[in-house]
Amino acid sequence: MNPVPLKYRLVLIGLLPLIAGILYIRGQKYDPALIDFKTAARQEASDPAVTLPTTKDSELITIVQDIEDFRKLGEPRRYTKENLYEHVNGHAEYFISAGFQGLTVTGYVAAGSKADQAEIQAEVFDMGNGIQAFGVLADESGENPLPVSVGTMGYKTSSGVNYIKGRYYVKISAYSPKTPVIKFAKGFADTLSGEQDSFQVFSKFPDLGKVGKTTYAKEGYRGLDFLHNVIEREYSSGSGKIKVALMAGSEKETRPLMSAFLDYFGKSGMRVEKTEKSGAEVYKVMDKYEGNWFLIRSGGTVFGLFGTDDEEILKRLIKKKE
Repeated sequence: MNPVPLKYRLVLIGLLPLIAGILYIRGQKYDPALIDFKTAARQEASDPAVTLPTTKDSELITIVQDIEDFRKLGEPRRYTKENLYEHVNGHAEYFISAGFQGLTVTGYVAAGSKADQAEIQAEVFDMGNGIQAFGVLADESGENPLPVSVGTMGYKTSSGVNYIKGRYYVKISAYSPKTPVIKFAKGFADTLSGEQDSFQVFSKFPDLGKVGKTTYAKEGYRGLDFLHNVIEREYSSGSGKIKVALMAGSEKETRPLMSAFLDYFGKSGMRVEKTEKSGAEVYKVMDKYEGNWFLIRSGGTVFGLFGTDDEEILKRLIKKKE
């Protein structure tokens, strides 16, 4: 092999410091995410679009719009199931088990304010559907909450307003008692897509007297593992407290539900009397623990009636068809 001429070797040796200098300069422009694996993991968890709606029901309208008399402060913070604990430490599992899909938290200040800290905060939880959003609202509102006319259903809190609109559970928190929180909450609600049709299930409840507490069971209603997404409403009437459980769906969905009920009654040794009234299937259940109660199926709606044997109340429930 012929040796490399001396002049070429000298040129290569002379280039080495230059090459080293270029590599050093480029090395200062590293991507931290390539080295900080925790940073990269956080970005992967938060980058997917969290479910806040646009007019096309994707996700961005509430985080790009200012609200009348308020402006957005900084960038919104987004959370998924993977990093929700960073915002609601100790309570993340509750939201996830209730159907949580995503959360966006946005801070606002008054339009003319020079504050560099949020004066009001909006948290929008996408709970997947309206019923699950209602369930969280009911759980977090406590006993006898003060209703307010915001969104589909709302309640006043000590620092602001909690409400639902469509599949979204919204928490508005003001950091000053002077902040017009109701005005802001209504303006913010207008930026959310309504999906009001998904919440018309409440219109299925009959008028049985003064409405008391309304609660939601995502699963295991009254300890029965086949009962999911049940809304229970309590009424006060002349005969005392009445509870109505609403299980709504399609007629195709209610058939297997009734089969599950009948199977449960048989295995539990409960006596059941079936009649048909005005096109509805009515089951009178003789339950040694709950007392007598009724199960009514009419098309895609199944009611459970507890706390009364009053035939007039039963008739009103049967008439409440789809």
